[in-house]
Amino acid sequence: MDAVAGKADAIHADAGVITAVEMLYLLLFGLVALLFLGYLGRLHAASIQIQNASQAAARAASLSTDPEGATRAVDETIAASALGARCGGRLSSALDWSPSPTGDWQGGSVTVTISCTVANDSLAGVWTPGNRTIRASDTQPIDRYQR
Repeated sequence: MDAVAGKADAIHADAGVITAVEMLYLLLFGLVALLFLGYLGRLHAASIQIQNASQAAARAASLSTDPEGATRAVDETIAASALGARCGGRLSSALDWSPSPTGDWQGGSVTVTISCTVANDSLAGVWTPGNRTIRASDTQPIDRYQR
């Protein structure tokens, strides 16, 4: 009975102190998790910015009176946005329009697609290899009664 009581005392003699190695692992895990969450947050912010730019460009194109004016409106809208700095010069846009049932510009719809290639190190905050391509598109109706 005394031997069992001695083992029980030895088990309860642990003061609950975590060694330095486990604390180092915990700190390392916390830093990696923080960097990963920062990366995801910046990636989400970039995708929202590109989605907003595609919506604004599609709306500007839908207010134009012809396809050539729509292309100019898309280019001007994208140039006015902050996507140039975000994409690092790797930005492309495409305008596609569907005519109305009568084949006219008015009454149809325009779709603007923006593609942006973002370097992973700008998203993570630390050196990370590779790039991430983000695409967003938006479709807007062209007002049938505009002049």
